[in-house]
Amino acid sequence: MSIKHRLKGAAREVFARIVWHTGLHRALDAVGAPRLLILYGHCVDQPATNAALRADMKITGARLESILRALGGRYDMVTVGEGGARLKDGAQKRTARSMVALSMDDGYRDNLHDLVPLLARVDARATVFLEGGAVVERRLPWLHALDWLQAELGAKELAGRLAERLPAQAESLRAAGGSENRQKRILKYDVDPGERARVLDELTAASGGDPRSIVDSLYLSEDEARELSAADRIEIGGHTVSHPVLSCLDEAAQLAEIDGGAKALEAFFGHGAGGVTFAYPYGRRWDYDDASARSAEAAGYRFAVTTHAGVNRATTDPYRLRRWPINDGTRLHLVGTEACGAFDWLRRLGIDLVE
Repeated sequence: MSIKHRLKGAAREVFARIVWHTGLHRALDAVGAPRLLILYGHCVDQPATNAALRADMKITGARLESILRALGGRYDMVTVGEGGARLKDGAQKRTARSMVALSMDDGYRDNLHDLVPLLARVDARATVFLEGGAVVERRLPWLHALDWLQAELGAKELAGRLAERLPAQAESLRAAGGSENRQKRILKYDVDPGERARVLDELTAASGGDPRSIVDSLYLSEDEARELSAADRIEIGGHTVSHPVLSCLDEAAQLAEIDGGAKALEAFFGHGAGGVTFAYPYGRRWDYDDASARSAEAAGYRFAVTTHAGVNRATTDPYRLRRWPINDGTRLHLVGTEACGAFDWLRRLGIDLVE
């Protein structure tokens, strides 16, 4: 980590502790228009169902519960769709309370077995963005195929096998060697999605893996998905068919991914199940573009979320809503400082301590 990032992290900590522990956040809550803070993660940590997933994708139930309880005492706990709709009213109703929405991406099994009971305990709701290819069609997402292969073969051995099958990227893959992150970036941005899926599925099968079994171990089953959709504390949202980097596709292909994911959910759950909310895969500015936003709107979604941190206001583009990442390293004073608008106040002065 660079000196610049360390200094920014230290300044962020000092600022957030002052705002949260002095009670300044209460004063900031009392001024300004209503805000919506959207939290996002993937899983409630549960070794029985998601032990194979990376640590940064998980948050323990105890930590998530403590954060939601603390924020629930000061903010209305809503779904992403509810919060987005109320922001529009907030432009005229400045006395409305600010809001916090929890969201989870992809559709893992703990979202039903661990998240739903937790939401009942803290009287909250959540939006779960379901990946159509994995949940509905039971196709193994490329990232999980890669994670499985890296664990099974080691990144260096896998690099050689990938290089044999992807000649256009052979040089960069061999140069990446044992770096899992560099290997992942090459496959993410430099390889055709269809070719990437084919190669990874072939390597998984050749290495003794069963793609369908990996999907079933991680993702909601058909019955579990229907049970989650029926839960009164859950809003279902869309997340494409195959979780591509949308900005790497032309507009027609983007629409096919986004609208196809919505239609897959509609066909699976019934009318209206496609929802009003959509999450861009990966969600960084370089992972989606204006065509992605147009495609989300054309597919019938009213709101789309990114993975850039910040709060949302009535003036925020509904197809570029911000979300704050949570995992087991998340601390309440940081989340609370974002929720009350203090970090956003600094952003207006040209100081961004978060990104």
